[in-house]
Amino acid sequence: MGHDFSYSRYMDFVFGNETEARTFSKVHGWETENVEEIALKISQWPKASGTHKRITVITQGADPVVVAEDGKVKLFPVILLPKEKLVDTNGAGDAFVGGFLSQLVQEKTH
Repeated sequence: MGHDFSYSRYMDFVFGNETEARTFSKVHGWETENVEEIALKISQWPKASGTHKRITVITQGADPVVVAEDGKVKLFPVILLPKEKLVDTNGAGDAFVGGFLSQLVQEKTH
């Protein structure tokens, strides 16, 4: 997500994790650590184009994924794997975004 959000007015999708979301909130003086509230605020940030509404997706490790769109927040549970099946979590966020976008281009909604 980063801290320079000036280019965000062109973004239709914003992805981040809970730590990035809370840091973003702090930097912008929102005075909340509630990930759902932060995701909603990011999704409502002004856009250069009104063609598409912004969707904000915040992952939270084993906790539900937060998706904010059109003034609403949805939570999607994470399917937990047994610890013995976890090998390495490096790149998990990138893999998640790849999976999300692959479903988006196939016009999946859930």
